[in-house]
Amino acid sequence: MQWVFLQVESTLPEGGVEGLQVDSRIIGLIYTAKMNKMKSKMLPVAYLLCCLPLQTLVKGLMVQVKREKARLLMEIDEAMDRAFTILNRRKGALVAELTNMEQHFPSSRRELGRVEERMRALDTAMQKAKQVGQHPSLESYCDLEQLLETLQASVDVQSFDLKCLSLVCAVFQEWVMVTHVVNPNHFYIRHVAEQRACILLSKKINSLCSGERGLFTASDILETGSTVFVKWKEGMWCRATLTELFQRGHLDPVRSCPVPELHRVRVYFQDYGFCKGIALQRYKHRHTHTHVKNLRLRRVDVAGQSEMSRWLPQAIKCSLKDIVPADLTKGWSAEAQDEFRRVVGSASVEMQVFGQERGALLVDLKKAPMDSGSSNMPMSLREYLVFLELARYIHTQGSRPLQFYLPVFPRTNVELNAVVSHIDTPSHFYIQLVDNMEFLLLTAKLQECYSYDCPSRGTRGEDQDLEVYCPVLDQACVARFDDKVWYRAHVIGIPGGRKVEVQFVDFGNNKILSVNDLRKIKDEFFALPAMAIQCYLADVIPLEAGETWSEACIEKFKSLADQRLVTAVATGKTGRTGEGLPVRLFETSDSSESLANIEDLLVNDQLACFKNGIKSKDTQAPVVDTTPIQPYLMLPTNLKDLRVRLTHVVSPGSFYVQLLQMDTQLKRVYELLKQEYARTEPQEIEWKADMYCAAYNNGVWERGQLCSPVSLGCIAEVVRCDFGNKVELHMNNLRPLLPSLVGCLVLECSLSEIRPAGGRSTWTATACDFISYYLTGAMAIMTIKENTEQRPVPVSLYCSNRAGQDVSIADFLVSEGLALKERKTPNTENQPPNPSSDWSVSPRPLSTAPTPPKPAPRTNPSPEKVKTQAYCPPELPHCGRTLMTISAIGEDGLIYAMTHHAGRQFEQLRERLQQHIKTLPRLKPYTWKSVLGCAVMGSDMLWYRGEVLEVIGGHVKVRYVDQGLVENIPVCHVYPTVLCEDIPQLCMPCQLHGVIPVGRTWQWDAVALLKELLLNRCVDMQVMELPEDPLGCLTVQISLDGMTLSRIMVHHQHASVDQAIASTHPHCSAYVQGLEDPEPVPRVFSYPDLPEKGERFRVRIKHLRTPNEVLPLPYLTVMSILKIFVTPFATFSTFSTVCAPCLAEYSDGKYYRAKLLGFAGLNPVKILVRHVDFGSDDTLPTHK
Repeated sequence: MQWVFLQVESTLPEGGVEGLQVDSRIIGLIYTAKMNKMKSKMLPVAYLLCCLPLQTLVKGLMVQVKREKARLLMEIDEAMDRAFTILNRRKGALVAELTNMEQHFPSSRRELGRVEERMRALDTAMQKAKQVGQHPSLESYCDLEQLLETLQASVDVQSFDLKCLSLVCAVFQEWVMVTHVVNPNHFYIRHVAEQRACILLSKKINSLCSGERGLFTASDILETGSTVFVKWKEGMWCRATLTELFQRGHLDPVRSCPVPELHRVRVYFQDYGFCKGIALQRYKHRHTHTHVKNLRLRRVDVAGQSEMSRWLPQAIKCSLKDIVPADLTKGWSAEAQDEFRRVVGSASVEMQVFGQERGALLVDLKKAPMDSGSSNMPMSLREYLVFLELARYIHTQGSRPLQFYLPVFPRTNVELNAVVSHIDTPSHFYIQLVDNMEFLLLTAKLQECYSYDCPSRGTRGEDQDLEVYCPVLDQACVARFDDKVWYRAHVIGIPGGRKVEVQFVDFGNNKILSVNDLRKIKDEFFALPAMAIQCYLADVIPLEAGETWSEACIEKFKSLADQRLVTAVATGKTGRTGEGLPVRLFETSDSSESLANIEDLLVNDQLACFKNGIKSKDTQAPVVDTTPIQPYLMLPTNLKDLRVRLTHVVSPGSFYVQLLQMDTQLKRVYELLKQEYARTEPQEIEWKADMYCAAYNNGVWERGQLCSPVSLGCIAEVVRCDFGNKVELHMNNLRPLLPSLVGCLVLECSLSEIRPAGGRSTWTATACDFISYYLTGAMAIMTIKENTEQRPVPVSLYCSNRAGQDVSIADFLVSEGLALKERKTPNTENQPPNPSSDWSVSPRPLSTAPTPPKPAPRTNPSPEKVKTQAYCPPELPHCGRTLMTISAIGEDGLIYAMTHHAGRQFEQLRERLQQHIKTLPRLKPYTWKSVLGCAVMGSDMLWYRGEVLEVIGGHVKVRYVDQGLVENIPVCHVYPTVLCEDIPQLCMPCQLHGVIPVGRTWQWDAVALLKELLLNRCVDMQVMELPEDPLGCLTVQISLDGMTLSRIMVHHQHASVDQAIASTHPHCSAYVQGLEDPEPVPRVFSYPDLPEKGERFRVRIKHLRTPNEVLPLPYLTVMSILKIFVTPFATFSTFSTVCAPCLAEYSDGKYYRAKLLGFAGLNPVKILVRHVDFGSDDTLPTHK
């Protein structure tokens, strides 16, 4: 152990204390004595300290170091865990965004879906073809024509938009909010996804600026470009960059300035993108300058800089891609900036990023589809500014817009019916062929998608997505014409002023419309080619070479052909673009001469001339055939691919068609009718039913047949023999028809291989209206399945589309859910050795290789004929009163009742039935026509006895004979057998006595009331009359709580009293009590005499309804009020009249005077009464 000696230097003189002066020496002696005394006491402590072992001190230091090291390691681990948690959370958010990346490429997803759907269709078709090849008997279960069409259809690569799959022009989309706008080429945005981070950043800055943190001192110097905290508004600090500093006494900005000398600053907010000048108020006292700066600015210390370095600036500089000001010399106008701010607003928008240039993102802003509140937001901000002529593109935008398919031109030298839809000149007009049903479907679909008043349309926001804000030339669209109907069109000019010039591609006419009348066209409306075919008269030219057509010639041509049905013959093919199709037009004449050529008419009027080498006879239509008139319809030998015109459509099971090959005969018949009856006068003739006549209908003489006899001066109902529909004509418009003209040229048909949907035996009104709307007047291709003398004839009806495929009307109805396919049993007995399909896309390839043997076709067994007897009729009760339980109420108002004995017997019968059939019988096809009694499996999987009423498709309409319920049961749950035939039916149908239903049948609301009152209820029933037929209906009177059900039905105006029964059976007055006419109204209560006006009297308030309506009772009357009745009275059983007097029990249990007001309830019966001496209303049962 070593000792440590401390040497302290003294300031005493050489003599020590003795060398001091007297006073000082005395004080020094005293101090020396005290110090010596203290040293003697401190010696043990110093000794102990010196004796402490050095290892103990070292060990303590080591323990302390370990403890500090463990604490530091724990803090580091916790910090790392927090960092990993934050990074994992950020990683999860980024991965979630990556999973939704496909939403940013909707066009690619759409095209990929189309390709996958095509692949699935081909895969399915190949599997079906393979199975049919291995098992030929499966041919009857699949549509081979559709299978071949799917396999042989070529892949149209141009129909797939493969450009969207390219990664070269990939565009990233995200949601942003615009924070500041300088001009369309300089604005700032913030990401919506970073909204939470912005909130955290704001809280962090506010915490750094709270209290005394970040205060400037008088020695601080600010420099341009440094970061500070700026107080934007009360309670909100933001980080900003100093862009300009203005020192007191200097006009120009300086680069650095001491804080006390700072007069004004200009800052840039890093998280919002805008700049702002901040004036700092000047004070006389110098010490207040720094305090003023601290009120608006705060210094970013070292800790604040470390925190802010973790947060990148939230405002991102952007520029609209490829647009510049409309006037480059003037730059962006204030109107463009204001319009930019107005349409963007504060809502979130979709941003497409195209690239980066000069520190700014090149973007385009688009509206958020779900933001229906901002109705003025365009689809594309660039297109919107360009359309308003506030900006223009630097270069041409994108690729050429999608165009409609060119119209399908007719073959040369083939007569076709057409309508001249628009005329400019004889060298430039448009025709529309009339043999296409798909155009009618297209027009109807357009109205469904674009009309505001259509119920199938979606919300207004969906319509905004289709609005066109910046139309471009040749853009396909949908335009609204003057008749408020939408048609397909394309843009051919932009005159300006928010106006566009469009051409309607299905008609050919042009129109200048507002941009508000345009909508973007959906892809489904591109499938049908343009319907308007541009044409010119092939053989005529203007009178003078090189001149234009005269106004007189154009007007004459319009009067002959505009909006009229004509016969068009193409003489050649289309030449160079814009020239049109050379055609000859012929009028549809009513004369027996040849068709009038419109070119000849123009030449004859000296309005045009023929081309060199062409004569008038070269342009004539074929001469009308002079063969004898054929008034009857003669079907051709070949019953396939008949071109027909539908004249009248009643339903898919009954419609009328005209064969186009019989048009010549039809015209000749009408010409002969016109010659015979044009100048005739009405004749007095007795018109009988089924008589043929010549009818003058809408200015044309037609053949008709009377539906019923006609009296003099009346209106006759006539069937048009050549059209099939019925019209009502005055008898003065009828003439006797020549026997040589009797007949018809129309054929009644029905669609084969389909049946009504919904399990009905008749076609629904929706199906009838649907097919009538789309097919009346349409052209079609028809194949007669079976030529029989019965009408209608089963046919298959097709309409050819422009792609060369056939649209089956039957399949169309099935796809719309209005019909079901009729499954037929294959029959190979009468098939030809080499069958072929009527509607295959292409014929099957013939093979010369030997045909391998085929297995015998599988046939379904014929239905088994089963006949069962009906169950025994129920045991009828005797006339008189009895208690019965109501088991069912039929839709026709019949009441099915069961006695108590029958109810107990039904429980025993149900257990007995389950013993008879323990398993579900094997399903076999049966002929249900001769089945009466049957066994039915109910919804509770128990067997019951039933009665077959009707067979509807795959269901059987059955009545439960022991309950009366009627249900449609699947065939598989009905078994044609009679169970427990020794037990009669346990329920019996009943009808009310003495009442007649409104309209002679019970209405649905009356049946609903009967079910509410009676179902599953035990009632008091009096049998009035037994039926002659044991299965007939009992005539009964039912009482409910003392009231007759007949009276209740009369009171609710569901029925009326049968006066014949009430008058002819006076002895049955007890039975029809309450059904006779109401008795005279009994006396009513009289009101008390009122005091004279102005007279005062004492009253007692008995009842208060409202502050304006009280019921007082004179005080004297209270003293002499009616004697209280406490003895019971007989209850009434009929409700004679409203306001009838009665006695009713009050709340105190005693009876007082009252009057009846009406029924308050029916099950149980409750009556609303008013206590006349108290004024209060009460609802009471009948026994009170």
